[in-house]
Amino acid sequence: MILGRLTELLRRLDWVLLGVTLLLVAVGLAALFSITLNVEQPRIDKFYRQLLSFGLGVVLLVSAISFDYRMLRSGGWLFYTIGLFLLTAVLIIGATFRGTTGWFAFLGQTFQPVEIVKIILVIVLARYFAQHIDQGATWRVIGVSAAISAVPAVLILIQPDLGSALLLLATWFGMLMFLRLSWRRLAALVLGVIIIALIGWLTLQDYQRDRILTFLDPGRDPLRSGYNIRQAIVAVGSGQFFGRGLGLGTQSQLNFLPTQDTDFIFAVVAEELGLVGVVLLLSLFGIFLSRFVRGLRSTRDVFGAFLLAGLFILFAVEIILNISGNIGLLPITGTPLPFLSFGGSALISSMIGVGLALGIMSRSAI
Repeated sequence: MILGRLTELLRRLDWVLLGVTLLLVAVGLAALFSITLNVEQPRIDKFYRQLLSFGLGVVLLVSAISFDYRMLRSGGWLFYTIGLFLLTAVLIIGATFRGTTGWFAFLGQTFQPVEIVKIILVIVLARYFAQHIDQGATWRVIGVSAAISAVPAVLILIQPDLGSALLLLATWFGMLMFLRLSWRRLAALVLGVIIIALIGWLTLQDYQRDRILTFLDPGRDPLRSGYNIRQAIVAVGSGQFFGRGLGLGTQSQLNFLPTQDTDFIFAVVAEELGLVGVVLLLSLFGIFLSRFVRGLRSTRDVFGAFLLAGLFILFAVEIILNISGNIGLLPITGTPLPFLSFGGSALISSMIGVGLALGIMSRSAI
């Protein structure tokens, strides 16, 4: 019986989604490796660390597929409590990198709890929205779900990590759209967001304000706050049609492009692989997201549908924020590019998300 269900699960597995995920990881590993190809003292430790994280991610992806996602309903609040505990603890005993206290450091390894909290929030919101789908988007449902999202977002803002906090709130807002939300309430929500944004402007760090002002006027401070985005745009443009080749990007190899292995990994790909590489990468992301839409259309379980919707929104917003920031369409938020940016916590979290999605799709008709 168990073997039969496992065989049926594998038969229904979305192999396209799994294959595209592995291809995206491969592109990311190639980009990380290429960054150190033509330097005097190559440091490929980040490549090996990312490779190790990928191995762990594969194990957790397979585990997530095998796990019956419907059991998450009963454990959602427990996960949520653990997530809040981790976000609180990291503020007290966490390590600080580039001004953000958001990592646990242990035996030379780091763990960023916000990455797993993203998945936890999707699970909790999916459970709550599934329970209240008959009511629709009442003010009570909106208020409670907003509070559920706001608590971890505030803890993340204290680190401070504005990009991740905005990502959580965007995920909440996107999932809310799957309820019956009237235009009047939508307008009221948008107005509320504008008011909160104006108030929030007063609480931003100086560098965060600079990022927004630089986005509005890229030439205001080209050697300081505007330096990163200008170099990223130069890198993207210098790739032209076919790119400079792996390891031959001048912006990344000569370190004109800052944090090229995280925030600006897309610019590295664009410079080294050119327009052709960018089109292929965007095509992979397009196929990746389209499989979530396909899964949503066939999923009969309400909880599973909200889980898929939340994961879709989470991945889509991350992709849009990172790539748009690299080409100057949006301010730089520090949001990683899924499967490509260096960071074990982000990669593992993304692999878990894909595993959950694959499990939901495979069980949707069983």
